[in-house]
Amino acid sequence: MDRSRIPVALGGAAFLAGVLVFAMPAAAVQNNTGAPPVKKEERLEDRLVPIPSWQPDVENNGCRLHAAPTPLSQDALTRLTEIPFWQLIENEVGRYSVRDILDSPEKFMASLAPLDPDMRTLVLLHTLQSGLGADGLHTYFYLKAGRNAPAVRDALAAAGLARPHGLFVEAMALFGSSYPVDDETRSAFFGYAAEPQALNPFDHRLLALAKEFGTRDAWTGIIVDYVNRTPALWTRIEAARMRLSDMDRLEHLTSALVGRIDFWKPFAEVREKLAALNKEQRTLLVLAAFNDEFENGGVHQFFYNSGGAIAPDVHAALLEIGLDRQAALLKRGIDMFGATYLRDTQERREAHFHNHDGWTDWDEELSGLTDEFYALDGGPQVLRIGGDMQIQGGPGLRYAMLAFANHHNMLPC
Repeated sequence: MDRSRIPVALGGAAFLAGVLVFAMPAAAVQNNTGAPPVKKEERLEDRLVPIPSWQPDVENNGCRLHAAPTPLSQDALTRLTEIPFWQLIENEVGRYSVRDILDSPEKFMASLAPLDPDMRTLVLLHTLQSGLGADGLHTYFYLKAGRNAPAVRDALAAAGLARPHGLFVEAMALFGSSYPVDDETRSAFFGYAAEPQALNPFDHRLLALAKEFGTRDAWTGIIVDYVNRTPALWTRIEAARMRLSDMDRLEHLTSALVGRIDFWKPFAEVREKLAALNKEQRTLLVLAAFNDEFENGGVHQFFYNSGGAIAPDVHAALLEIGLDRQAALLKRGIDMFGATYLRDTQERREAHFHNHDGWTDWDEELSGLTDEFYALDGGPQVLRIGGDMQIQGGPGLRYAMLAFANHHNMLPC
């Protein structure tokens, strides 16, 4: 097995309200396709990663609740107007399930003790779903999520999932009569513990069970079905629909929009996908795509990665929503690529990023635009929490997108 296929399970971290994003060097988070220039020196003050804009739940956002469970929708257009029930589940349980890989099994289970039995079962099922990577259960048991397998086993039984429970028990038995909750002990069973791409008989047996057990996507539906047939739990989750803040609803909308386009496709296909949306959706999509890259690794990363294909569209969108200063900064970046801006990512990389050795003055100037974004309206504010530095500052992109979405009645319910 290629170790690169084993994803790091986040255990629902994306749904933890108010979670802080740890600052990372811009060059370290760029797309691995190709080799970006390596910056010679990384200063702490260069790591401008904002604290995510977060709003607490509201008493009533005006969204109408469903009267009864509805089928799990896979329709992309529906997700632009209605928040899928699965997303409501993740919002409710993520604050608990994220601790699955952060705390010891004892501490994690203690944190679930105040929950009612159905909710506790749901949280544990969500940790299972989150831990199912490229190879399903095989990935789950290799990663940290596997430390809580005994609790997940009991949750499967409590949820009445007899067949998955039986397969899970069989998988745990492969580790011997005493299941190893210790990560290092458990990982020693896997072939690539000794050789990076090796598979041993244990791997093959576990992979066979994983195939029967199902994928992460399949388990989304299984968990929704469990909630749908548990009336009190369904009512609790559905009630969360009208408590979502506007910022939460914006996050759902922008995620659904950006997910509709693969920016690695030829730009003609990207342009066609954009054209299929209405003008407001298009504006919000390109702004969200830019902001995702910007908050992850700054302006340099945006232009280096595939999202850079839409840089001129982002510039137009910034002007449309009234962020003239931000648009001017981005235009300076676009102008650094010459008279003809290359939409094709590989061509843009070869012509401007891979045509020199190491980190040059050109890279420094492009990267420096990130600092200028943050310097708007008085500059960045630095928060030091423990040993970590967090920065929030002047870009103003999230709140501008929220104002735009509110003005056009775009927020989903």
